[in-house]
Amino acid sequence: MGLTEKAVRDLRPGPKTAFLWDDRISGKGRLGVRVTAAGGKAFVLDYHDASGTRRRMTLGRPGEMSLAQARDRASRELATVRDGGPDMAERRRKAIEAPTVADLIRQFLEVEAPARIARDRMSERTRTEYARQSRAYVLPAIGTKRVADVKRGDVEKMVAPLARTVRNRVLAYVSRLMTLAEVWEMRPPGANPCRKIERSRETARDRILSPDEMAALARALSEAEAESPAAVAVIRFLALTGLRVSESVAIRWEHVELSTGRLLIPASKTGRQWHDLPAPALQLLADLPRFGPWAFTSTGRAATGYKTVRAVFATACERAGITDARLHDLRRGVVSAAAASGANVAVLQRLLGHRTPQMALRYARELQDPTQAMRESVAEQMAAAMAGDGGADVVPMRRHDA
Repeated sequence: MGLTEKAVRDLRPGPKTAFLWDDRISGKGRLGVRVTAAGGKAFVLDYHDASGTRRRMTLGRPGEMSLAQARDRASRELATVRDGGPDMAERRRKAIEAPTVADLIRQFLEVEAPARIARDRMSERTRTEYARQSRAYVLPAIGTKRVADVKRGDVEKMVAPLARTVRNRVLAYVSRLMTLAEVWEMRPPGANPCRKIERSRETARDRILSPDEMAALARALSEAEAESPAAVAVIRFLALTGLRVSESVAIRWEHVELSTGRLLIPASKTGRQWHDLPAPALQLLADLPRFGPWAFTSTGRAATGYKTVRAVFATACERAGITDARLHDLRRGVVSAAAASGANVAVLQRLLGHRTPQMALRYARELQDPTQAMRESVAEQMAAAMAGDGGADVVPMRRHDA
């Protein structure tokens, strides 16, 4: 006979597990209620899978679903099996075996990233930064979640407390992971949860050191030279060339051509590049002691590290009374001087070592336009002339009749 809510409710445990079956489910299966000797009740579905094997799945507890809901669920499960789809047991097994975000990150850092580094499509420094972001932000927030289950709200909650720049970097990293998850068929196509999350507006940094600050920095570096000669040499080299810190500390003597004034950067941020060094930078390199393969080294066993250079720079700035200064400001200062001298975007692009002109255009917009400097100079002359200071000759403009 058919089950009733009262029959389910009144079913009592016996000395062993017992079943009460329903007769209202059509198809190759039957719905029942199971009660164990301990009193646990559950709706169950007996059925035969595509291979003819008899199986039983638990649908839920009577306290969690009604009899009508259990019948509806049983009918849908039987229809899925009849149509060749995976049954509940198979779906549960796949869910348990489904990769988590931690698995995705492990595959990216241990397999994908090394392959990209080998193809010169990623630097080891970038891989290290991704690993740091994973440990600091991603794994604590969503590491245990299955990749297929990550929703936009999960990502938004993860990045909500982060500062603007960090937020954008972490979003970009997670978006890259989720795009790879689609390629690796861990998520359906077009389901990147980061796609519609708004990025924070970043204020571009435009700090450059003034001539007085550069002079003060030079004095402070001279004081620090005896204790940290290699780091001081790197800082001076940066101020002369505008090269990236990571590129400069990695310079090896085999990449320096003092006779031609050229420097090879074999693995820059934008690929293999040659740079023409200015005479002061060449002289700085020529004056360095040579022990070991690296140009900037204190021991000969390893190149001077970025953290060491940054620490020496920070100490020198503090001694010089310079505030809010970063190593990258030296690179910006070189570009500023070039822009003020009238360098066009193509020259700035080559000077910066960028693959495309977009970043050079950004620097050109941020830095003072040479045209503006000329406008200021002409305006000062005209103002002096109009004030009767005799600072300039004013030539009256004649009107030409048509």
